[in-house]
Amino acid sequence: MPLSAQTPPPVGVPPLNGEPLPLEFVNTVFPVKGVLMDGFRTTEHLAWWLRSCRGSLATHLPESAVDALGVADVQCFVMLRDASRRLVDALVNCREADPWDVAHLNRAATMDRAWPLLCWNAGERPVAVHVSTAVPSIAVQSEIAHAVVRLLTGASGVEPKACVAPGCVFYFDQARSRREWCSTGCGNRARAARHYARRHPHRDC
Repeated sequence: MPLSAQTPPPVGVPPLNGEPLPLEFVNTVFPVKGVLMDGFRTTEHLAWWLRSCRGSLATHLPESAVDALGVADVQCFVMLRDASRRLVDALVNCREADPWDVAHLNRAATMDRAWPLLCWNAGERPVAVHVSTAVPSIAVQSEIAHAVVRLLTGASGVEPKACVAPGCVFYFDQARSRREWCSTGCGNRARAARHYARRHPHRDC
């Protein structure tokens, strides 16, 4: 059955933290009660994420394309997400990148040929509408790959940082605010853990 835009989100969707697109993408691996969950487990989960992030995408993603997502699409997004996540982790922790991850990201970046067309409606500011000959789901993967490349090379102005709160696996843009945590909740947990460590210095946390 095609998913409607009004359909409630499936159980266990990844949180959206308002981060730049490539970080929202890699943050689709998230912890639930200490267990890592994959936000792209099913076509319904992927469809929900794409709909939720539509405003951050230049690629036109019609509802029919989201409804037509299949298992192969999920696998492709997962592979790109996992490679991107490992590359961001390598950058943040000053480690060497896995050549396979670099090759996979580069391959995804070349899957689409898109170009902007000028759209100028009467009484409105002109805007660029990006068009592509690729299948929309492939075009989106390519756009995300481009965004990850810009992030990794510093061209986007985004400064990825790993959240230091206990148990968190999210990355956030430190360029927007000099903080240590991805959210207020993580900040509270980190402060509570530090307070506990000071009160119980001889216990293992």
